[in-house]
Amino acid sequence: MKKANGNTVIGLIFLIAAGIIMYIANTTLKATAPAGDPGSRLFPNLACGAIMLLAVIIIIQSFKKPSKAFAGILADGDRRQSCIRTLLILTDLALFLVLWNFIPFLAAGFIFMFLQCMIFREKLLFSVFYSAGVTGVLYVMFAIFLKVRLNIY
Repeated sequence: MKKANGNTVIGLIFLIAAGIIMYIANTTLKATAPAGDPGSRLFPNLACGAIMLLAVIIIIQSFKKPSKAFAGILADGDRRQSCIRTLLILTDLALFLVLWNFIPFLAAGFIFMFLQCMIFREKLLFSVFYSAGVTGVLYVMFAIFLKVRLNIY
């Protein structure tokens, strides 16, 4: 039998956490819903089920093909640059959340996406169009289809 590694531990943590969250959602959310309404338990159960399935896949893969835990971007090359990029992304997210309180969603979303493109060193023209497109799609999805009130005025 092959030895467990860090990915096995991560998979087990996600499997257990998703199971606990699914249990809490099923015991605290209402089971009944009007006809045609999927109910409040549907999304948490689907999300937790997907996480549990992926955690099992990670655990199985960790036994079949052992590797270092977190053998991704942060394990490669220049760790300092990866850490700086991560801090810039988190700072951009914090800036977005602060800006959204003072300016409309469309402007705050555009700034957020544009700065993300700059962090990942995309070309200027691509960044402008990509930021406008993503912000527009999010606006249409949430404000028009899902009828979520976004601060857009």
